[in-house]
Amino acid sequence: MLSKREKLYQAAEGMNALRCPVCGGDLNRSGDDFACGAKHRVNVNRKGCLNFLSTPVDSCYDAALFQARRRVFAAGCYRAVADALEEMLPQGVHRLLDAGCGDGWYLNALLMKHDDWQGAGVDISRDAILQATDQPCTALWCVGDLRKLPFRDGAFTAILDVLTPANYDEFRRVLAPEGMLLKVYPGSGYLWEIRAARGMEPYAEGQVEAYLREKATILAERRVTVSHPVTPELWRDFVWMTPLNQDLSDEAKEQLARRPAEMVTIDLHIAAVRM
Repeated sequence: MLSKREKLYQAAEGMNALRCPVCGGDLNRSGDDFACGAKHRVNVNRKGCLNFLSTPVDSCYDAALFQARRRVFAAGCYRAVADALEEMLPQGVHRLLDAGCGDGWYLNALLMKHDDWQGAGVDISRDAILQATDQPCTALWCVGDLRKLPFRDGAFTAILDVLTPANYDEFRRVLAPEGMLLKVYPGSGYLWEIRAARGMEPYAEGQVEAYLREKATILAERRVTVSHPVTPELWRDFVWMTPLNQDLSDEAKEQLARRPAEMVTIDLHIAAVRM
């Protein structure tokens, strides 16, 4: 069984896609780490990831959030979304980038079903990427900024952007010719039960789609709407995993968690676009 570091080396060698964050040159393995021709080095974490941030970034996306998220995904609440992403990808072998990958659940779901596909995941949260390295797939996990992706031009056939702010210029740069972006964003009913419990209005639609149409050509659209029965324990995990509640204190989250609903609605738009 390969170690996490060995899986990273294998993924990096297969994809040959890394770019130096300093000079933009090709980044290749050099001993235990990676270096470019100008001798700039990026170290490999013992947990099997690369950190491309020069300074740490404060993030509300902490370990507790991703642990709760992992339990929500393990319960199958987002399986229909992963299935829709797979169906919307063009036929063929893919090199996927999961931009803002979190704990890597979507990328893992796709790579584990397609042995000949390759993938990389990048997130600004170190806690997220450390949990992503626990996924069973072989992938290139990177702590990095979507505004300066650590990948070569044209490296990917498709990008997944799931409930994450996009940088369309960078996406366009790292996509291969005829590459596709799959953009996932909320519908009005997304996590409605949590919003209602907080006295919030439904999610207002329109802004994300309008901006997307300015930046890209939409080829296909799909809406995934599923209401899942939840136990009190799963309701608590939803409360803790959604960034919607990151303005709340831990005490306020627990108070919300003690008022469980019977269902939670997943309502998401998926747009397949050409950059």
